[in-house]
Amino acid sequence: ATHHTQVFPKMPSDKQIKAAQKEGGKKAQDLAGMKDMGGPDFFSMTIDCADGDVELLKVAMEAANVEVDTAAEERKGGSGHIGKMFLSAGKDALALVAYVPQDKLEVVKASEWMEKVCKDIGGEVKEASDASAVGICLANTEKQIFPLKQKDLAQAMSVAFLRSKNVFPEDDDDDSEEEFYGDDAFDDL
Repeated sequence: ATHHTQVFPKMPSDKQIKAAQKEGGKKAQDLAGMKDMGGPDFFSMTIDCADGDVELLKVAMEAANVEVDTAAEERKGGSGHIGKMFLSAGKDALALVAYVPQDKLEVVKASEWMEKVCKDIGGEVKEASDASAVGICLANTEKQIFPLKQKDLAQAMSVAFLRSKNVFPEDDDDDSEEEFYGDDAFDDL
């Protein structure tokens, strides 16, 4: 008798959840630091440890948005005021999770952001509201869809969408970058 085992989706282990919380919390500190130095209100970035798993990527986003515990030994979280899209490529899929804080919803809606990126990469929106959205792009070797390649495309499409909304700086060859960062913003990096 043949039996089929369902490999996807599987429940993440405690170890994977802790890793996603840690990476999400650390990336949040990076984002908050960039924002404090005059960076944009929206970012798009990779969460490696989620390995293409939507549930782990949601965990990372939650960890990124928690208030910073100032008494904690290691600062984590604190980017709830920043709109962001987290991307994670695994063997089977590219997972995408977007979040937009309440005070930025007039400019960007997570649902619109996710719909645009998923449309551009051949992905599918799984959950969508103004403030948060989830998408997935499944690997398909016949159609030459590989999660790692789609992640780079998703990153580019996400930034293009943010630029179309005038909430992300243009490339270096454009003088408008200074209005986002100021001349001395990167001296400390």
